[in-house]
Amino acid sequence: MAASNSSPAVEMLERLSTDATYSAQTYFEAAKSADFWSRTIVFFPALVAAMAGALSAVYSVKLGGSISAISGAVAATASFIGSGKQAGAYRESARRYTNLRHAVRLEISLAGSRSESDLETVLRDLSQQRAAIISSDEPVPNRFFERASKRIDSGVTSYTQDA
Repeated sequence: MAASNSSPAVEMLERLSTDATYSAQTYFEAAKSADFWSRTIVFFPALVAAMAGALSAVYSVKLGGSISAISGAVAATASFIGSGKQAGAYRESARRYTNLRHAVRLEISLAGSRSESDLETVLRDLSQQRAAIISSDEPVPNRFFERASKRIDSGVTSYTQDA
């Protein structure tokens, strides 16, 4: 397989694999964050509404009713607009990049038995798959790429773990 390592197509496949790895992890990090914030936006206002409503009922605090109504409206609005949709979109992108990564790694492992022209065809097909994923992605902030890089550097995407 040493001969295939010098192949320009295999080098491009390696780059594609690295890109898919970082993209998948970035989108998983973004999904975790979006999921946390979507739950927070619904849960805490609902909790405040419940506490304020209880205070209003038990102690006849008029301000409690107003706070309860406002907090309830915020929680209901966040729930209605689907605050968790973004997390789902990020997770779907992450899964698509993960599938791409596995497909690329498979092609790299089979590269030794393929001609350069066959490898170029495979590379073009996989690059088109990547372009299709990118065209439907929601962009994520850079901080998620930074988190993903740290996690990848710590070995989160490797198949062997030192214990």
